[in-house]
Amino acid sequence: MLHFSIARVALTVLAAHSPLTRSLSVLISGKTTVVREAARVLAERCNVLIVDTSNEIAGDGDVPHPCVGHARRMQVHSLSEQGHVMVEGVQNHTPEVMVIDEIGRTDEVEAARTCKARGVRIVASAHGDLRKLVQNRALRGLIGGLEHVTLGDAQAAVHAKSRGFGDAEAVMSSKVVTKRGGPPIFEVIIELRRGKQDEWLVITSAADAVDAILDGRKYSVQRRTRDRATGHVFMALELA
Repeated sequence: MLHFSIARVALTVLAAHSPLTRSLSVLISGKTTVVREAARVLAERCNVLIVDTSNEIAGDGDVPHPCVGHARRMQVHSLSEQGHVMVEGVQNHTPEVMVIDEIGRTDEVEAARTCKARGVRIVASAHGDLRKLVQNRALRGLIGGLEHVTLGDAQAAVHAKSRGFGDAEAVMSSKVVTKRGGPPIFEVIIELRRGKQDEWLVITSAADAVDAILDGRKYSVQRRTRDRATGHVFMALELA
């Protein structure tokens, strides 16, 4: 177990060794407060643009709230325009990092893919944990999407054996399998659970985790827990 000290719970995943300080895109499953703090911290070292659909990150005034620091903000007047504003923000403001309160619709997933393809890191939130995202048709593109692949006889036999099946019928049923369709838009996923404000689950490789889920295996996560009395944070590796 690794031990280190951080002053504020909102900075648990923003420490020097955090994925947010590397060239990765991060999907946060949980509270807007964390996304807001991420925008402020990243704006101290990067060109950050906030796409603020509900004005929950930077407030509803013409001037962004001081809590977001040096980050710029684009307001979205209608929920249906969020995907368009995301792409427009990349074209007109050339940000290094784009922060989005919530991605919840297919067109926003495609807009995120476009922004990522243009070299922009993305920090955003979405409802549901990783397993729920895999099952969500509208949002599974965030973690690479799914596709059906037909295996040859030899590959099907290996696949069936890896899942504990050995008879011919099981081999035949294993010839069509579900695989990840492509690279995830978000390489890192941080899960926050309701009522557990001092506990974080950090998935450092979304691609490996999705592959494990589709293969029926468990995947590696970091469980980071904060001691409120001391402010110390503990990290343990485990399987989920």
